[in-house]
Amino acid sequence: MGKTLTQQRIKDFLILGPTLARDNKVLEAIHALYFLPENFKMIFTGNGPVDETFYGEVVSLVERDALADRVHFSNRSDVSDAVIEPHATYPKTKHGVTGDSPEALASAILNVARTAV
Repeated sequence: MGKTLTQQRIKDFLILGPTLARDNKVLEAIHALYFLPENFKMIFTGNGPVDETFYGEVVSLVERDALADRVHFSNRSDVSDAVIEPHATYPKTKHGVTGDSPEALASAILNVARTAV
């Protein structure tokens, strides 16, 4: 007998996004979601000072592209399956990803997801 949709539910793959700052590839990280399955979610953390104008741009992008169910803002995240490292040339950790474009970030995230299976 086949599995029901509830039984087939795929676990969310959580991506810890970079700190909300203009030079941290935040917009590229959000755009990378276009190339990833729906169960891939981005979490942006931090409780320090934020450039309100840039934060407004980020929220506007999330709202405009209907990504509210895939992009989350939190003070902290204890769980993540991948971590975007915006200033690294090579990932520094097993689950770290880097990339100069949304496509490159998405590809790196998918590579981490494949090794996590």
